[in-house]
Amino acid sequence: MKFKFSVKLALISLIGNIILGIGIATCRISQFGIDPFTSMNTGVSDTFHFSLGIYQMSFNIVLFVVLVLLSRKNLKYLNIGAIINMFLLGYLVQFFNSVYCSIFKVSTPEQINLGLPMSIIALVVGVLILTLGCSLYITADLGTASYDALSIYMAEVLPISYSICRIITDAICVGIALLFKGPLGIATIVLMFGTGPFITFWNEKVSKPIVKKFS
Repeated sequence: MKFKFSVKLALISLIGNIILGIGIATCRISQFGIDPFTSMNTGVSDTFHFSLGIYQMSFNIVLFVVLVLLSRKNLKYLNIGAIINMFLLGYLVQFFNSVYCSIFKVSTPEQINLGLPMSIIALVVGVLILTLGCSLYITADLGTASYDALSIYMAEVLPISYSICRIITDAICVGIALLFKGPLGIATIVLMFGTGPFITFWNEKVSKPIVKKFS
């Protein structure tokens, strides 16, 4: 199997994941929730006293193995960009959570109280940063992390669209996050249903021009 690779695109993918980590951590300090997948992983990892980085990395590996066992064709999603996302994103979110905790001198992000106006601003800024990071990581086109690949695979083998498959997987994550008391809120709903337009905007205005320039 031939794999696409470029040092410059790998760097763009890494930067995209760093920005994504900042966005998720910023959404969290708003106290309006985070994306469904990270919310689920945060709830489960906190319940069983694992670090988010270790748990999310382990979950991604297991999920990718399952996808490959279901179909060897899913190996096509494995590339440097997917590896960066699968192995580093949880640690990046964990790191930026700790940065915010250090700034506000608290032990957990839930203890940060910004007040309603600043919380709304943090939510909006977090969603914008998060979707910019997603856009850069996706546009670099160096593989697809296991959770994102799951919805694509479902759409290939089931008689339903990718959008519906993504909503299904996100809804399952929300259900598990509710069970394990993950950080859910309005941001979770926005990110379930509204990331498409934001990512499309960033693709056209930022990510595609950057990738075109450096690829």
